[in-house]
Amino acid sequence: MKKTHDSHTIIFLVASLGSGGSERVVSLLANSMVERGQEVEIICLKYDDVFYQTHKNVRITLANKYASNFFFKLFWLRKYLKRRSPDVVIAFTEGVYCFATCALLRTKIPIIASERNDPAHISWKRKFLKKIFLPHVDGFVVQTEHIKSYFKGSVANKVSVIHNPVNEEVFKSQTSRIEQKDNRIVSVARLYPQKNQEMMIRAFALIAHQYPDWQLVIFGEGPKRQCLQLTIDNLQLTDRILLQGRTAHVIEELRRSKFFCMSSDYEGMSNSMIEACCVGLPIISTKVSGTDELVEDGVNGYLVDTGDVEGMAKVMEKLILDEKQISIMGDCSRAKASLFQIDGIVRKWFSVIEKYTTIRFL
Repeated sequence: MKKTHDSHTIIFLVASLGSGGSERVVSLLANSMVERGQEVEIICLKYDDVFYQTHKNVRITLANKYASNFFFKLFWLRKYLKRRSPDVVIAFTEGVYCFATCALLRTKIPIIASERNDPAHISWKRKFLKKIFLPHVDGFVVQTEHIKSYFKGSVANKVSVIHNPVNEEVFKSQTSRIEQKDNRIVSVARLYPQKNQEMMIRAFALIAHQYPDWQLVIFGEGPKRQCLQLTIDNLQLTDRILLQGRTAHVIEELRRSKFFCMSSDYEGMSNSMIEACCVGLPIISTKVSGTDELVEDGVNGYLVDTGDVEGMAKVMEKLILDEKQISIMGDCSRAKASLFQIDGIVRKWFSVIEKYTTIRFL
């Protein structure tokens, strides 16, 4: 992309552009920033998979093509970024921003780090790494006020809260009427221990026999697939609880469903839950970071304690029995959609970039 007099070079650092939430956010931000005249590059440091579509002018660089060894990659990144001389580097996720901070020490290239999970639930070793590296970043972006409150001292002064944006597709299509939806509960998340889909599966199993025309449909892929499928088979609900793998059509799948469920043990802020809100679905979720800012208990969904299988089953049944409540709660969810539109989110990112760099956006 040819650089204009009012454009700036912004480089995102990520582990990959796979099908995760952080990767989705980076792709949306990169696309939007390019459309606003900026020169944008995404460097994938660890994996070569590219799941999300990016604008033709977003430059994608796969670090594995140049270095595979940890230390060689560290020196390659330092050399590469010094040559590219970006106006700012934005590093997503803990491992990436620690690596980037180490690589860019004393280069004077501004670094904005972005936390994508709840730091209260990590090991002491990872907390120690944060104490070492976060004082060296220029700015620090988190997803929720809950996460912001975790950080103290000098780091706290650098923290900005910016929610995740959603794909504009959410706002382009008509919302399906309740009678046009399938009798199904939908969930979208990686099949990782943190997401605790087993809780959701066991909750649905407690009521499944009473509502034989309902299904629980889970989208996502990960190392827990085999274990979760075994649980489903043992519960004899193979045709009622479906592990559908990855989908490139999340919005369509949300629109087909009557309400959304998440059973994570901890979170940053779930992208799929934000999209479910914007589509207009009631939300059932465990009480984790981000949900208290997105879900008003009894207004646009229900919150249950982490691990409370019976509590989740109870509110699932409550919604199954009351389509009018599904519609009312769905409207309340949809009212929050403007908080996550890409234009507003990018403006907030630009403000943070301006705060910690010499960049001034027109």
